[in-house]
Amino acid sequence: MLKELLGAGEQPLAPDRPLGELGIDSLTAAQLSVEIEERTDITIPLERFLGEESLQDLVHEVENAAGATGEGDPSRGDGS
Repeated sequence: MLKELLGAGEQPLAPDRPLGELGIDSLTAAQLSVEIEERTDITIPLERFLGEESLQDLVHEVENAAGATGEGDPSRGDGS
């Protein structure tokens, strides 16, 4: 999802680097926040995307939140 929003194509993203270093800005952060919520019903505050959070940190948060709500596999985007 993030690669698509950043236009990174097939270039791998370093999961342990802060999102700002990957090129995320406030518009991309807002788009990503909405996309995650639409696909998983999990809300991550916009400011989390603009701080020192890494991609890995946010993936763990979505996975933990999905497990806590019984949503299933958050990467599938269908709640199963």
